[in-house]
Amino acid sequence: MSGFGALAFLNPWILAGLLALPVLWWLLRAIPPSPKVEAFAGVRLLLGLEDEERQADKTPWWLLLLRCLAVAAILIGFAGPILNPSERLSGADGPVLVVMDQGWASAPDWEDRKAAAGGAIAEAGQAGRQVLFWSLGAGEPPVPVSATEARRRLDGLEPAPWAPNRAAIAEGLETLEIGEAIWVHDGLLHDAASAAGLDALAAQGPLRLIGPEAAARGLTPPRLEEGRMRADVLRATAGEEATALVAAYGEAETGGERRVAVAPARFEAGETAASAEFDLPPELIATITRLTLVEGASAGGAAFSDGSLRRVPTGLVAPVVEDAVASLTSASHYLREALEPWAILREGSVDEVMEGDPAALVLADQGAFDPGHEETLVAWVEQGGLMIRFAGPRLAASIGERFGTGQPDPLLPVTLRRGGRVLGGALAWSKPRTLGPFNPEGPFRRLAIPEEVDIRTQVLAEPAPDLAGRVWASLDDGTPLVTAKKLGQGWIVLFHVTADAEWSSLPLSGLFVEMLGQVMALSPGRAAAPLEPEALIGTLWRADLVLGADGTPRMPPAGAEPVPGEALAAGRATQGVGPGLYLRADAGASEAGGATKMALNLFREGDTLETFPNPPSGTVVETLGGAEAERFGHWLLSLALVLVMIDILATLWLSGRLAAPARAAALALACLGAATVAPEARAQDAVAATAETTLGYVRTGLPRVDDVSEAAMRGLGLALTARTSVEPGPPVGVVPASDPLNLYPVLYWPLVGGNSLGAEALDNLAGYLAGGGLLLIDTQNGASGFSGASAVEMRRIARALNLPALAPVDGDHVLTRAFYLLDRFPGRWRGGRIWAEAPPPDDGIARDPSVPQFDRVDDNVSPVVVGSADWASAWAVDEGGFFMFPIGRSGERQREMALRFGVNLVLYALTGNYKSDQVHAPAVLERLSQ
Repeated sequence: MSGFGALAFLNPWILAGLLALPVLWWLLRAIPPSPKVEAFAGVRLLLGLEDEERQADKTPWWLLLLRCLAVAAILIGFAGPILNPSERLSGADGPVLVVMDQGWASAPDWEDRKAAAGGAIAEAGQAGRQVLFWSLGAGEPPVPVSATEARRRLDGLEPAPWAPNRAAIAEGLETLEIGEAIWVHDGLLHDAASAAGLDALAAQGPLRLIGPEAAARGLTPPRLEEGRMRADVLRATAGEEATALVAAYGEAETGGERRVAVAPARFEAGETAASAEFDLPPELIATITRLTLVEGASAGGAAFSDGSLRRVPTGLVAPVVEDAVASLTSASHYLREALEPWAILREGSVDEVMEGDPAALVLADQGAFDPGHEETLVAWVEQGGLMIRFAGPRLAASIGERFGTGQPDPLLPVTLRRGGRVLGGALAWSKPRTLGPFNPEGPFRRLAIPEEVDIRTQVLAEPAPDLAGRVWASLDDGTPLVTAKKLGQGWIVLFHVTADAEWSSLPLSGLFVEMLGQVMALSPGRAAAPLEPEALIGTLWRADLVLGADGTPRMPPAGAEPVPGEALAAGRATQGVGPGLYLRADAGASEAGGATKMALNLFREGDTLETFPNPPSGTVVETLGGAEAERFGHWLLSLALVLVMIDILATLWLSGRLAAPARAAALALACLGAATVAPEARAQDAVAATAETTLGYVRTGLPRVDDVSEAAMRGLGLALTARTSVEPGPPVGVVPASDPLNLYPVLYWPLVGGNSLGAEALDNLAGYLAGGGLLLIDTQNGASGFSGASAVEMRRIARALNLPALAPVDGDHVLTRAFYLLDRFPGRWRGGRIWAEAPPPDDGIARDPSVPQFDRVDDNVSPVVVGSADWASAWAVDEGGFFMFPIGRSGERQREMALRFGVNLVLYALTGNYKSDQVHAPAVLERLSQ
């Protein structure tokens, strides 16, 4: 085979026939022979006559060119042209060494790698040479075998969940005699042995490298930073901007595993690391078991979570109560119960709890510290510690008495006033206060505010310019309830009430547990007992769950032997000790305290990826998955056949044997076919839009909002298909100003900032509602009512759409029983109300009190349903059918209720109030019988 760059020919000697094309041109010019020209006076008598048979005096140049092209196409086609041919063997003596990386980075494109290695083995077989097939999973030097045997070994090969053993190459080549080498590598520099092995292979003879176009990506274990879970995605090449998606999996309520959330990691141009951030409630973070890349998953692109995300090592310092009965109402009891889901507690004095190096420190009614303790605690917080303080009589009495200097306490987030504020009691003029709204930027922003919590006493903060930015929670009169400040890398948080029920009823509510959970999420998280290499000596560990090379978790092989602790001392997976979750298996496990479980991953925080080393000069480099070798000789032969047919038609035309009516008929058929394509396509589009129930959503022009709306309608359609006889088609986004709206029984409109519709769009929506459509308006802010900008916008929309009076939906509305029986309508948020068309006012006519008020609206559907629960995020699923966003604190139960509301809404739009008619059927029959 001979080649010219990316083009080669299997039979290049046939191309010599192209040299005869000039001769062919000359011969064709001579056929037919030129007619003899003679003067004949009687030719005038022939004027006006037409000879049906014509004969040209010479062949036209374009017909000659057509015939030459046909001959050239035949010659080149039979020469066997190949585009992007693979490099053939060099012809050197000795066996062909085929080296194949078998590590985790080979998993994403494993089949392509096997195809490349199989092609190299096939080349050696065609050349009649033996093969040294060396997979670097085990690292043992190979022995020469036939190409058939090498192919059999390749077919049974699978990637390993650790890095390839390239250190064996340089050592193994000392005992091998090879003619040339082919290395199918993974594109990464795993260790210094890669460069040494590359040089050793190049020194043995001709070398060909086959590598990926883009190397696999890595993923570091999840960590907590400022209440959010983060993980770093790694890439070897600092290329252009790119985005990688990271999926978080957690424990399902029914056992097993479920996907909790997906977060993007955006690489900046020139960067090799990007951070994926998950803004999840702490109760969801506590369930996370592993992270994995959505695309290109591998053992290196997945990471198990250890105990640092679940329960934070915490020191609790609270007054000791000896009485058994009184201890049940003490601050330590309330804190112990509230912190149990979030912390591993160690109680005692400040000195005792600090000996365990906690990640968080909780202080109940602690006064001023002495200088030694204060200096130690300030340094601890600055290094990332979380200090949570609660007020009380001791703290109130120590305000302003720090060492007798009157200087502000650095271990308090704000400056406090002396004494406390009594809000209720026999001698107080004021009444107990309730909670006000939480800071929308603080950690409590997702929490629902119960009405039953009251505050009777609190310590007050001195007014200051920066006070507002440090308040996370306040009372209904605006006075701070929880304040915080960042000190170095850590946080100091102060509850301005006691941790017991003396000053407030907050510790008696479920909100107390949730607030502490949100604050504990600010801790960076630390293992319960750091596993130092010395502590692993003499221990045994067994794998409880392992990662496959493709990044999927699986059970360890049956009968697997325990792993010595020394093998885990590196803190990362190595050859033979793959990534996974390991449990103590020796007799000392019961005495190990918290050090009984260890997550072993391929990467740790701060790791990087590097590209494969540059090859020595003379090395042939190919790209895996690049342009494949493609034979196109058959296309040239087909082209030659077409040219020959055109030549025949042209010859018939020149000789006058091709009738004009036939040409006209062919042209007419072609024009008719072109003219009917577009109308037929438009008709098919119209039929597709009306052939099945279609859920629509209003396009806002905001890409992220529109993508979520589409995913939400897709998820709601899947729920309807699985649970009801309604089987919606793919959702459609509409632009109300220009698109027809009457094809959609339900339209979802996310009323978020910056997407107000114009007058024309609102007029079309008004016509849609008047024609019987139902519009679901969702402000997506989770508020219990409309206020501020949302209220102004709703009034403008109500006037433009000519909406009737709206009223909060209660248990009388058909929406509560259109399919499921519902008493609430949550989405991603819960606790808010929804509005629908109000019932008619009381006109003085006596009515049956058993008839629900909303059933007296009329027999039509309310044209609009308004709420703020962000149903789109609760319904949204991706292309694989996985939910895209986490749900509130009640987990999948809340999502289920959101889906049930969506099902009820669609059936309400399709069937009206027939459910209420069935409820009244007995009364109607009884009246008819009278």
